[in-house]
This record gives sequence, C-alpha cells and structure tokens, in this order.
Amino acid sequence: MKTSRAFRALCVVVVFVAFTAMAKKANWNGDTPPTSTGASEKDYQWWRDARFGFFIHWGPGAFVHANSVSWERPTDRPDWAQLGYMADHKKSDELSIEDVNKYYKQYRSGGKNGIPSKSKIYNSLYKIFNPVKFNADEIAQMAVDAGAGYVVLTTKHHDGFCMWDSKYTDYDIMSTPFKRDICKELSDACHKRGIRVLWYYSKVDMHDARYDVKNPKPYEDYLYNQIEELMTKYAPVEGIWWDGGRLHTDNVRIFNMMNRIHPGTISNGRVGRIPYGISFGCPEQRMGAFLITRPWETCAVIGGCSWIWNGGNDVKSTKNCLQMLIGCVVGDGNLLLNFGPEPDGTIPPAVKKSYLGMGRFLKKYGKSIYKTRGGPYKPGRWGGSTRRGKTVYLHITERWPVGVLELPPLPCKVLSCEALTGGKPECTQSADKLVIKLDPKYHSVPDTIIKLTLDKDAMEIKPIPTPKERTLVTNAKVTASSSTNARCRRGAPEAVGVYSFESGEIKKEFGEVTKAEKIDIDHSAARKLSPEEEARIHKMIGKVHRGHFWRFWKPKAEDKKPWIELDLGEPVTFSKLEVRDLYGQVRGFELQAFENGEWRVFFKGEELNTMFLHLAKPVTAARVRLVILGNNGEVPSITLFDLFK
Repeated sequence: MKTSRAFRALCVVVVFVAFTAMAKKANWNGDTPPTSTGASEKDYQWWRDARFGFFIHWGPGAFVHANSVSWERPTDRPDWAQLGYMADHKKSDELSIEDVNKYYKQYRSGGKNGIPSKSKIYNSLYKIFNPVKFNADEIAQMAVDAGAGYVVLTTKHHDGFCMWDSKYTDYDIMSTPFKRDICKELSDACHKRGIRVLWYYSKVDMHDARYDVKNPKPYEDYLYNQIEELMTKYAPVEGIWWDGGRLHTDNVRIFNMMNRIHPGTISNGRVGRIPYGISFGCPEQRMGAFLITRPWETCAVIGGCSWIWNGGNDVKSTKNCLQMLIGCVVGDGNLLLNFGPEPDGTIPPAVKKSYLGMGRFLKKYGKSIYKTRGGPYKPGRWGGSTRRGKTVYLHITERWPVGVLELPPLPCKVLSCEALTGGKPECTQSADKLVIKLDPKYHSVPDTIIKLTLDKDAMEIKPIPTPKERTLVTNAKVTASSSTNARCRRGAPEAVGVYSFESGEIKKEFGEVTKAEKIDIDHSAARKLSPEEEARIHKMIGKVHRGHFWRFWKPKAEDKKPWIELDLGEPVTFSKLEVRDLYGQVRGFELQAFENGEWRVFFKGEELNTMFLHLAKPVTAARVRLVILGNNGEVPSITLFDLFK
C-alpha cells in the first residue's frame, strides 16, 4: 500500500520528536541513539513480589578475607578513580604457586619483613583457587529453602577476576586449578528451580590495563563485550547489579545491548546515569527509607562487616536477619542478604542455619511478605505494615508486655482482625486511633503479625505517619565494665550514645533518616558536655552515625558478666527502650535501674537481637544498665541503648 508524502513526513517528525525526548532524558550526545524504553514498573513486578534475594561475594580474595574483594589501595598512589592506580598489574610480578601458598596467610602484613606486597599476593591467589567443594545445586536449593526469589553473584569485582569462562581475558576461572565455569553451573542450578539470576559486575578493574578514566573507550569496549557475554551465555539474565568507579561510559550503547538481549533488563544506578527506564536504589548496609515511588533494595551482609568470607565469625542470627527483611518490606523495599562461601566452596554452617531459619518463618508467614507493598502505615520503632488488595498486615516487632498497640486510624472500616502468629486479637477504631489488643503470651519474636481485612483497597490509602519516639539519652554519660577498644568507635561504650553535637543523621529502627527529615536530637539535654569531653568523643566516633555496624560497644572476652550503663545526670521516667545486639549473640540479659542506692532488675530476657520494648510499668531512674548474662560463644556487640517516654 502506498503512503502519501505528507504522511511519510509526519512519521519522520513524530520519530524525531520521540527520539529527541528520549535523548534528552538519557543525556544522549547523538553518538548512540536509544533503541528501548528500558525497564518499566511491569518489569519490576516479579522482583517486588520476591522481596528477598541472595547476594554472593566470592573469588580468590576469600583466601585473605579482603573485605572489598580487592587488595587495599596503597597510600602512595592516586585515588581509585584516577589513572595510574588500577592498571598496574604485570604478569611478571605474580608469585609462584609455592610462594603464594607460603605467603597468603600473611597478607595483612604484606610488604614487611620480606613478605611480598599485598598486590603481589592478591594478584597471585587465582593460582591456588580450587573450590572443589562448590556445589551450585546446594546453593540454589538453599536459596529455595530460605525463601529467596533471586540470586546475585559477583561475576567480576574490583579485583578484575572473572568467575566465568570469558573469551576476553585470561584472568578468569579457567586459569585456576578449578577450571569449571561457576556462573554457568550456578545459573543452571537456579533456573532449574525457578530462581531468577542477576549478575553483579564492577566497572572498576584493578587488573586490566585498559582501565583509564582519561581514555575510557578501550575499557568500555571490554566491559560491553563482557556484559554481552554474561547476558547471552547464561540466559535468561534478569539484570545487572553494577558497582563502583567513576569511569564515564556510553550507557545508552550498553543499555541498548542489554535490552536487545533481554527486554526490560533491570539494574541499579551504580553504573552512572541510567539512560532510560527505571533503576532500583541500593542502600548499602543500612535500611532504605520508606519509599513507594521507586524500587529499592538494601544490600547487607550476614557475617560480620565483610562481603567476602570473613573466617566464619559474627554471623547474624535468624531473628536478626528476619528483622532486617521485615524492616525492608514494610518500607516497600527488598533485602539482598549476602554471604561469602569459603575458599573451597563450602557454605559456612552458621550461615546456612540462619538462612534456613528465615525459610521456616517465610513458609509459615510469607503471605504477609511476598507480593505485598509497604504501607499504608509508615514504619516506626513499633514495626510497620504491608498491604495487598483489601488486606493490611501489621508487623509488630516491638515487644509489648502491655498488650496494647495504638496507631493512627485508617480511613476505612476494619471488617476483621486476625493474629497469624497466634492468639485472638481485639481491634477497635475511633476517629482518633486504631487500637490492637493481644494477650502478651501470644506476642512473637521477631514479629507478631496481625491481619486486618478492610472494606476498600489498601493501595488506595495514602501513607500514614506513625508516632516518632524522641530519645531521652542525649549526652548521657556511657560507661561499661570493660571494652575491647576504649578509644575507638569499634569497641568503646560511648559509641552507643547520642550527642547534641551530632548531625542528626542517626539510624532509625526502620529506614535511614533523609536529609529532609533528620531525627530530632535533644540539644537541651540535662547533661552538658565539656569542650574537652565533646572533642574526645567526637574524635572517637568520627562521622559514623549511631546504629552503623562500625559503631558499637564490645566488652572484653574475659568479662563474664559485662554491663553497659547510661547515666542521664538526673532522674527521668521512661516506658520504652531500645537495645540492639548487632549479631544476635546475647544469651540472657537483665535491664537494671539504680533506685534507693541499689540496682533493681526491671526486665529479664534471653535473646536480645534488636529489641524495642514497651514496658508494662514506667521506670524512673537516673542510671540504667544492660547486663549481659551469657552469649553464644562469641563476645556480643551492642550498637544502640536508648530510653523513651
């Protein structure tokens, strides 16, 4: 059929206008025209439904427990974003197999007393990387049993080592004694079980000589070819989890390729500006703030503060992990929980135990997590809510011996109220509040789940703020029975305090405080800090906000009954408190108040984890203690100790 000249001209104009709009959105300079609209909300539906994923950091760096999966930046070289630091690897500098076996255990003291430098040791580790106990089916099945819906593996981290058989480099898994394609085995095992796969890929490369921020094109071609290889050899690949670096690349070109291979490919924003479509946010080692307008995912580690295998210490308890998951979901986000296999491919037993414990919980209560959205209640220290259709699930992580929870009213009628975790709750609603009552014997740790059935679609309800608690311990004097490091935020009792000179960006129970909504620090606290004391504490804690996993009190191992004390300077009355055990190591504790010249126990418990406690009766005291009566064999780390009205 013939078309008129006018119609053809109109089509050209329409196409031109459309491409101009896309180019403007993509910051396109005209070299590479966009060929796709990228990931849409519809493409994120499966991801949001899953809510929980496995992150796996692994590679030769597991031998030396190098946290960043790369050797540390030497102090005598430029920053990692500059030319001259990354691309200095030489094959002739590598150690022999005999020497790398001899020296890798001394990695931390590399470059001293005849020990080779860290870079030489690290860059030679691939020669002994032989994970004969790696079992892709075991990992994929663990993901299924844990209740995870997707897996993300570090195909290439900052060190440049590739965990697949890549035709674009020799620094890959086929150059190791193992000589098996880990990416293929893992993707096959996951796909067989219905687990979706994303690949982590670092733009930074400490090994490849083409990495040059002043001349990015050669390295961009290498990156482009490897991403194309990863997405085609192991299809279907749902997305790329980018990380690292300030090297500028033609992202329109890269994303055109990704969406040509797999339309609707999802990705995070760490590749630089996303040219089109929706990217997901990825707050690291902290909860994201409540956000329903953009997909987001907290990435956090299950063991210590290390992404790669850390030697097996400080593995978070199941309850701690579940609290993290609940905290993400009620904020309308996902949890990507990371572990690192051992150098031989073994899954650390404590890690497996925590994951499988999560799976047992999700098997029973997953309907309140999966395929839900956060809200309508905004989260607080009491917990938060999820919703789907005409159902709202209240996730009450608070321990509430009073048996009563009060929230703002819902703008609709509550037709029924059910406790999924046991008991028969009462629900009443007035113009001022919604009240849930449940016999305390049915309160569940880490989560009491109340199902509310409404007379309208819960997604039509605008987010409802819930009451914010204001801490009473600003500038409290914090002391302890002992400390592993009394002068550093990693160990000192002062690390759990909150001070009037701080910025206010403090970790909340759920969600990181945004710049627009900083937590309210009481600058008129009863106790005033002297200039000397303020300077001392400020130097100790630096800019690390309270609640961060780098800021904690840790007693000495020989201290069999350690305690940490808050001295407020004058008596205060409180009915709520929060204590956070970083890894869930406490096995027995007491809370004590100093009254009439002696310490009185006002609450006792077994496991601590993250505890926000609503006391049955208020307590009035100037001094309050947490006393640890036992642990799981490891010395606990306490990050928060707060009192509230």
